[in-house]
Amino acid sequence: MRKHAQPARRLAAPKPAPKPAPKPAPKPPAPPPARAPHLINARRVALTLAEDLATLVSGIEGRAHALIESAPQRELLPAAAEGLCTAVQRLRTLQRKLVAFGRARTAVPGSTEVRALVAGLTDELLQMQLGLELSWEPPQALPPIAADPEIVRDSLLFLCTALLRAERGATHLTIEAGHGFAGDTQNIRLQVTLEWITETVAGEDSGLNDANLTLDLEAANHLIACQGGTVAISHLPGRSVRAIVHWPAALAATTPPADREPSSIAASPIAPPAPQPKAVAEQREFRYRGALVLEADPAVREMVSDALKASGYAVLVCSDGAAACAFLKRTPNRFEVIILDHEHRLDGGDALGETIRTLVPNLKICVLVPGPTHPATTRPHLHCIEKPFGVHELRRALASLLTG
Repeated sequence: MRKHAQPARRLAAPKPAPKPAPKPAPKPPAPPPARAPHLINARRVALTLAEDLATLVSGIEGRAHALIESAPQRELLPAAAEGLCTAVQRLRTLQRKLVAFGRARTAVPGSTEVRALVAGLTDELLQMQLGLELSWEPPQALPPIAADPEIVRDSLLFLCTALLRAERGATHLTIEAGHGFAGDTQNIRLQVTLEWITETVAGEDSGLNDANLTLDLEAANHLIACQGGTVAISHLPGRSVRAIVHWPAALAATTPPADREPSSIAASPIAPPAPQPKAVAEQREFRYRGALVLEADPAVREMVSDALKASGYAVLVCSDGAAACAFLKRTPNRFEVIILDHEHRLDGGDALGETIRTLVPNLKICVLVPGPTHPATTRPHLHCIEKPFGVHELRRALASLLTG
């Protein structure tokens, strides 16, 4: 049989050599780590809570003071009054802590004597935790701390609160103080140690990472850092927890700041009016010794009104700007002073601020401000009473305002 010829095989074309893979482009340098968004949001929430709490505390303290003054049996008053005032003080501390956590408190120049500071701090710590054994042996000579007394006190109070939360049940608290040098800079060293009287199971040295301590530690860290200090914390769970704070020392003798009242008293924020003829000036005299109170919270409104009435003023109260404008337009010569619940009511686009500028430019104005970030920084001639305030603080501030 005849065999079929097999077709010739085709040779495959040689494959091209593979191209070298392109070199990857160099990665740009990583950006610096940003603040955690959740922490930033938490600070905003904290400031909102602090503002509401400031108003709430003022209202509660005003009602409590009225209750104490009207008690029919004075011999039963001390125990109840002491417990009520202690509760109000704890609310004030929480409000200051929230403001510090929200980074709204800034550095304030001043000088703090350590002995007086710790003496006042120990009383509050003993009220916070019953059974706390506190040891404090002040050194013979110690320069003052170059920082505002209120900021130093609050930072240490917040730190101690964090230590008490970290080792719940530990009762031996020791405070030590000394001074030294970091290079050419003299500093004050404060060490706060919380220990168990009976040693339990020893743990490893660690930092305080418990989420329950975030508010206390963040607030303390901010206050210490804004005054030029540093803080280091070590923790041996079940044995002890320790905080060491270094503050800059006040090298030269400095004049201690005047006791900060809850008010910053000065002249009116409205620009002084142009010279007027005698007849026109006489029309601007306040004939009725009146005071207008604009405050949304009823408890605070009542407390301010009572304090003004006690000073001999005829008081009108309102809860919105429209009502305040109506009162001023109807009888502009009736009012000598107006109390406002917020600075924004004096802005250029606000009807109340425009009414004050045009009708009663020499009206005394006082703003109830929620916290330390008050309009005195932008309006240095504005009267301010800082919330939270109590009845006695309010009376002192109004006395300075009304007689100034």
